[in-house]
Amino acid sequence: MKQTTNIIFEYLELFPNAPSNTLAKKIYAEQSAYFISVAVVNNLVRYYRGQRGKKNRDAASTNNSKYMKDLKVIYTPVELKLPESLTKTRSSFTFPTGCKKLGVFGDVHIPFHDNDALEVMFKKFEEEKVDSIFINGDLLDFYQLSFHEKDPRQVHFKGEIEAGKEFLAYIRNRFPDIPIYYITGNHENRFERYLRIKASELLDIDECRLDVILHVAEYKIEYLPFRSKVVFGDYTIEHGDKIPGAGGVVPARTLLMRLKANSIVNHFHKSSESSQRIYGVGEPTNIRAYSLGCMCDLAPEYMEINEWNHGFCIMSKVKEKVSVRNYKIDGNILL
Repeated sequence: MKQTTNIIFEYLELFPNAPSNTLAKKIYAEQSAYFISVAVVNNLVRYYRGQRGKKNRDAASTNNSKYMKDLKVIYTPVELKLPESLTKTRSSFTFPTGCKKLGVFGDVHIPFHDNDALEVMFKKFEEEKVDSIFINGDLLDFYQLSFHEKDPRQVHFKGEIEAGKEFLAYIRNRFPDIPIYYITGNHENRFERYLRIKASELLDIDECRLDVILHVAEYKIEYLPFRSKVVFGDYTIEHGDKIPGAGGVVPARTLLMRLKANSIVNHFHKSSESSQRIYGVGEPTNIRAYSLGCMCDLAPEYMEINEWNHGFCIMSKVKEKVSVRNYKIDGNILL
């Protein structure tokens, strides 16, 4: 018995950190003449390490505590961090406090724009002396970059770009002294989508950015990134492509239900408005939403029958409270 014990002690001395089962197999492989089986060796190793329960541990520590194995698992903290997130913060733009009367329009869809409707709107902007103008998306159509079926004989991309620059030059010349802001809509975004699919290598080239191609800075027009959140006083201004399914019979009502806040939207080519009384802590308040008409062809080939109308709005701000006049245009008549 003493010989087998000495053998166990010898191996425990040589391999103090070896797992008990692994060590038992090694001892048996090298000293099988002294032991009946691996199980016997494993039992002895675990006994002298105090790994066979509390009673055994107390007895083993009395006889020989030199080879006792700490039963506690020692956790060594490793500096870890969460994986990198690809979530992007949506850009946000708030009109300067000096902006008190804002003219808002969108859905011009150059080169399918309606010059008569634009003239009615521009005259109203001049009469009302708006101090800022906001182009709320889809200024350009980008017909040839659409995924929809298209007529290759229609205007080409270069022609649309040139027409877009002509429009920006015109509006800046007509309103030379006030800030003009322009945010792109889903139709302008066809350009970046086209690059992603057809020429992704060009996405990071500054010369291929739409604002550079349109010479926006040259006309002193402030360009807002696609899908930016735009705020004027207590109103949010959106382009409706961010709100799928928000059209319907009364787009403004659907918008109100989605955003649950004062809001303006283009994209649906239809003037509408809706309000709702909100009850909660304090006095009840009203929230309002408006959808604006368009400035483009009202009977396009792809959707000749529709409920569209020409229109725009003027937003007036007193402190942070905003009132909205949502105008319709019927022919050359302002409604």
